[in-house]
Amino acid sequence: MITKKRCIQVVSTMLALLLIYAANNSAQEKGWTSVRTAEWRATFTDIYFVDSQHGWIVGSNSTILHTTNGGTSWEKQPSQRLPFKVDFYKVRFINPQTGWIVGDAGTVLKTTDGGATWMKLNSGTRAALSAVSFVDDKFGWAGGDGGLVIHTEDGGTTWSRQKSGTNNAIKGIHFTNAQMGWAAGDGGTLIHTMDAGQTWKPQNSRTASPLDAIFMRSDEEGWASGGNGALVHTNNGGTTWTAQESRVPHSNGMPEPIWGVHFIDAHHGLASAEFGVILRTTDGGKEWTPLEPRPVPNRINAIQLVSPQDAWAVGAFGTIIHSRDGGASWQVVASNNHLTTVHFFDDKLGWAVGLGGAVLHTQDGGTVWKEQSSNNVFELFGIGFANANKGYIVGSNATLIETVNGGETWEGFSDPRDEGHGTVQRIQFDQSMSWKGALGFYDLHFSTSTHGWGVGEIGKIMRTDDGGDTWIGQDSGDMSVGFNNLFGVYFVDANSGWAVGAAGTIIKTDDGGQKWTVQRAGPDELKSVFALNSNTAWICGSQGAVYGTKDGGITWSQQITPTSENLNGICFINEMEGWAVGDKGTILHTVDGGVTWLAQASNTKTNLTDITQSKNGSLWAVGEWGTILKY
Repeated sequence: MITKKRCIQVVSTMLALLLIYAANNSAQEKGWTSVRTAEWRATFTDIYFVDSQHGWIVGSNSTILHTTNGGTSWEKQPSQRLPFKVDFYKVRFINPQTGWIVGDAGTVLKTTDGGATWMKLNSGTRAALSAVSFVDDKFGWAGGDGGLVIHTEDGGTTWSRQKSGTNNAIKGIHFTNAQMGWAAGDGGTLIHTMDAGQTWKPQNSRTASPLDAIFMRSDEEGWASGGNGALVHTNNGGTTWTAQESRVPHSNGMPEPIWGVHFIDAHHGLASAEFGVILRTTDGGKEWTPLEPRPVPNRINAIQLVSPQDAWAVGAFGTIIHSRDGGASWQVVASNNHLTTVHFFDDKLGWAVGLGGAVLHTQDGGTVWKEQSSNNVFELFGIGFANANKGYIVGSNATLIETVNGGETWEGFSDPRDEGHGTVQRIQFDQSMSWKGALGFYDLHFSTSTHGWGVGEIGKIMRTDDGGDTWIGQDSGDMSVGFNNLFGVYFVDANSGWAVGAAGTIIKTDDGGQKWTVQRAGPDELKSVFALNSNTAWICGSQGAVYGTKDGGITWSQQITPTSENLNGICFINEMEGWAVGDKGTILHTVDGGVTWLAQASNTKTNLTDITQSKNGSLWAVGEWGTILKY
């Protein structure tokens, strides 16, 4: 017999399930929409124009782009997706129809129809191929790991190994005719042949730095570039090489590596480097000038002057840039850095930050996002605003940058080269913790207009009580967690907050950080924490982990989620409704405080890194390749 009490329980359970279903069904009907996404999700490694109209770009994930109109538009090749995914490193064409691509796992592709179709050739090796040069439709060379040099005399149908005389990886190779060639590589390697590669002889590069690119303007004159800002030049076929002063910046305390070099004549040349550095010379390299401001903060892997005026360069995060004045100024065609964090100050004002110093800003509630210059080239991980004008961003290499005009300008006041010596007056650490001043940050949160916290590497914690004018180091006070990376921080007011991190680290304070208490949940890497008050909070992390507390963290209960993907961001609207985002486009939703989590359609496979809510109730998620989603 079913009792009245049992009947009420059954009905209550059914109603609860119906409410969950209705709420989640409503969420799916409302849905997530893409506000911003990348057209090309690849790191571009090389660009080559065979004439003023026909050019190709190659990169990671078997990416090939082609233009037939001088770069006005770029289209993917081939029309049907290649049946494999490898990273391509170099591309060369001898005319608009015939060309070759080399890459990982000994990959060599050839086209004879301008790239409409590509044939995979048998290179006879599984080594990564980083260099290729062809002088006509038959004679070509490729180089790669372990000092590998291979040669073809039938357009790539068959390849034979040549004795390079080195075990250092070959990164660049250039033949000026069927007999004369040079190759450059790791350890300052420069080798030369005068008999089509039957014999290779070493040349003295005058550097021990890795050489990543070589360009020979003729049989006599050429340049090679590489690590530690190395630029070497020869005007006698390599009998002697002399160093040129590249004048690359030292963004992280060391000279930027120079990944590409190209000359259009004896005087005018360009070189591309790390952190968006472009070098320009008009006197054959006697004087190189680094361009400022940099067109992008990303690594520029390859550069080419198509004419004395027309120049192109490509690099990380799908970067394509173009110059119409010989490299004096550049226009950004494409660039989509991974985004790590999103923050809205109110309904209209929002910011997203990411790798390569990326800062995006909206003033209209997210309809339009515009780039702001962070004056920083490092990885940015956290952002917080004290008021509509005054804000801070934190990141790797001790990055702490500030704006007092709503992001129109950003300026740094930390110094990664300080090495924790305490010379930055606005950053204060006890002497025993001064070394933490040189460490990076992973998150930042302002709970009031005056109170903010930043956390980061090896237990780094910093606090401001005056809206960011000064930052004071704090210590968790527990050796068991004090050396773990902290990835997330959230405060509900001026005193109560949590920080979470590696190896299941959870620490809480109720006195503004004067004392931190270690709490435990599980062994997972914890990436994000969100709290509604000093008692109610949630944490997410690796392999679908979500933990919740209703007693201030005395106990943390693991919640069941329908995913094993890493969860990177969590946000709750109230005690019942919350969201979490993670790898491979994962979005989870709960309307019962986390008792039940259901997967939502995100319409993306991109890794999502953070989620937040603006004041009007809109939800925002960001991720890799510049992805921004809205709910």
